Amino acid sequence: MSQMTPPDAIKEDSMEKQKQMISANFHELAQAPQQGRKVVSTFVPGNINELLMCFDMARNLPEINALQNGMRKKTGRMIMEAERSGHSEDVCTYVKADLGMMAQGNIGPTGETLPKPDLLLLSYTGCFTFMKWFELVREQYDCETSMLHIPYQGDGTINENMRDYVVKQLREEVIPTLERVSGVKFDIDRLREYMRESAKSEEDLVWVLQTAKNRPSP
Repeated sequence: MSQMTPPDAIKEDSMEKQKQMISANFHELAQAPQQGRKVVSTFVPGNINELLMCFDMARNLPEINALQNGMRKKTGRMIMEAERSGHSEDVCTYVKADLGMMAQGNIGPTGETLPKPDLLLLSYTGCFTFMKWFELVREQYDCETSMLHIPYQGDGTINENMRDYVVKQLREEVIPTLERVSGVKFDIDRLREYMRESAKSEEDLVWVLQTAKNRPSP
């Protein structure tokens, strides 16, 4: 009995667009040193991407590296490499995939070499793994480090002291570090424009999610 050939997967236009955007981002990151741009490595949750864009910095996101390598079935050898270096089997495989990639030449998911960061920026510690991951990455690179500490909101509310604390860190630590590393002066109007664009994107996403309430759902 002959085996039937499985049909080719049909991808929606949005899936193809997302793939193109991700590939373009990795290419932009790989080319950053040749273009005279500085690189910042930061995590996805709680990121301050709009602020980083004000300094023309290329953004490296370790979780995305691990995820994209995993989707391409490349992480097995990276995880084994990290475990050979002493990281336990119990350690999050996101972390080990990232560290293993670095140990094997830092070749990114698309086959291009990812540059070393000029700045490590930690802006979220909702999971203890992120803190330890950041420490492990910091051991690998000789570059500046900055941290934005966000107070824990036990009752789900943000008070004035919390807001002032975060603003103080941004003004006195994070922004001056970004200016020094990037060589670009902070422009508040540029940040406002990026924030408006992000707010519009969020509104569009919410609109799409709300359409799922329809019957039939699109």
